[in-house]
Amino acid sequence: MNQLHPNLPAPGDNPGDRFEIGSFDFHGDPVTILSDRAGNWAVLGQLCQNLTLDPNGQRQMIERKSWARGKTCVSHVMLPGQVRAYPQFLIHERIVPMWLANITTSRIADEAVRRNIELAQTELADALYEYVTRHGVTREPTKLELARDLVAMLEAKEALETANRALTPKADKWERFVNSDGLIAMNAAAKALREITGGLGRTKFMDLLRSDRIHFLQKQNPRIPYEEHVKKGRAEVKLVEAGYRWTEQTFFTSKGLDWLADRLSTDVTPAA
Repeated sequence: MNQLHPNLPAPGDNPGDRFEIGSFDFHGDPVTILSDRAGNWAVLGQLCQNLTLDPNGQRQMIERKSWARGKTCVSHVMLPGQVRAYPQFLIHERIVPMWLANITTSRIADEAVRRNIELAQTELADALYEYVTRHGVTREPTKLELARDLVAMLEAKEALETANRALTPKADKWERFVNSDGLIAMNAAAKALREITGGLGRTKFMDLLRSDRIHFLQKQNPRIPYEEHVKKGRAEVKLVEAGYRWTEQTFFTSKGLDWLADRLSTDVTPAA
């Protein structure tokens, strides 16, 4: 601020008040500022005169706003160029931006002034956006919004569990036969399908896998599956240590055991 000087009220008018008067430039127009221990105050009447607005209408609008509570006052002050103090409606510097933001610019007759106010409102909007994004100001959700979010979350969880049950019902029943690699050895597969095969042991179970009906293990290489079963993810062949040497061993996948169980449970031989 500039042009500071003490401003004492007329005798008998608000004794004890003391203001210092200054001014600042607002888009080319000087605006008077009154300063005391509570901060800086603007004279609403002067602001409205500069903006060609009705001061009474603006005062009524401000007094209705919750953001203006405790931030306005009426005080006798003597402004520059006056010979005595007059009552003035003052608004605190903290609410000046909100007041400017709430002005209906179509009521301003002077086109240049209207452009200045609209420019100030744009600057205020930008400053508010910058504050919100920088400080992460968030609105607390209402109880209804929280309830809706909870219902949506529970519905999504139920849908996911239903989908999982539909996708893995058969895989779950082989879980206790699966080894640490996620595969099923021949002896474990024979045990898993005992009810379907009538209790076949490992040797007869592997003979069944070589039969023309099942066509799973090769006849010329009786421990190795046909390539089509490996490609379709029904089996894997791994090198395992047997005594002092390494040998190839066939394992079922859960998918392969599903396929075999379905094949053994039907009288119609499905395509391989």
